[in-house]
Amino acid sequence: MTEQRRFSPRQNLIRQRGMSYWGWLFVLAVFGFGLTIVSKLGPGYIDAYYVEEGLQTLSKIDNVRDLTNAEIKRELGRYFTINNVRGEPLKAVKVIRGADSTLVSINYELRQPLFKNVDVVMKFDKQLNTVKPELCCEPLVDLEQFRRDDI
Repeated sequence: MTEQRRFSPRQNLIRQRGMSYWGWLFVLAVFGFGLTIVSKLGPGYIDAYYVEEGLQTLSKIDNVRDLTNAEIKRELGRYFTINNVRGEPLKAVKVIRGADSTLVSINYELRQPLFKNVDVVMKFDKQLNTVKPELCCEPLVDLEQFRRDDI
């Protein structure tokens, strides 16, 4: 049989010293880095959430197809103002009229400085097609294709 080694309480205390100074410093550095990432990128994703909510609210309006482009932008602008969405999403609203549908697209990117000369680019593409409002906010149409055809 194998002999079990028994340590005295004093030997156990010597062996169980916990994390060292460098271990704690590493944990704090990782936590600080994570907190910095969340604080820099969080507002962009919160705005994207409200952009999606704004499109879903717009899809619940019965006569979206009958609204003019300016009225659609005004409705989204009101929703964005109430929810404190500023900047790029409001500027990026595009309304494309088709034969049987209206496409409201909000395609934008945010560039957020992270550290000195390191930036993070976040791309958001939300679309509402009045023919398929249940598929709200998923990009169904590639707008680059329309731009190439227009040239």
